[in-house]
Amino acid sequence: MQQAKTKKSISVPEMGRMLGLGKVESYWLVKKNYFTTIQVAGRMRVMLDSFEDWYAGQFHYKKVDGTPPGAKWRHTTMSVPELAELLGLKSATAYDLVKRAHLETMIIDRRIRVVNDSFESWYAGQSHYIKITERSC
Repeated sequence: MQQAKTKKSISVPEMGRMLGLGKVESYWLVKKNYFTTIQVAGRMRVMLDSFEDWYAGQFHYKKVDGTPPGAKWRHTTMSVPELAELLGLKSATAYDLVKRAHLETMIIDRRIRVVNDSFESWYAGQSHYIKITERSC
């Protein structure tokens, strides 16, 4: 009985199709050294584990199959628009709040992410803002 082989690498065009990208942008990502690559029979291949690790740590590119990016950060941080939605604010107000409240932030993939623990500790110590889920009708 033969076991099914699991793929360990993908071609650059295959990676591009996964992300809905053209040839130039696919090779540009490879050139930026975001993934581990190998040469097989003179052709460049992207190691699947390095691709998945990169995908989980970024928010810009999205797979065409609908898998959300940024899984590595989603449980510990939130975007400023997510914070705005949580508190029922406009995005500009949320950005101002992040700045004024001195919430701990991280820059991930050139985007500001608010550390959840920092937000929750600030939220517990204030009384002005109320989460949408805690508001009474």
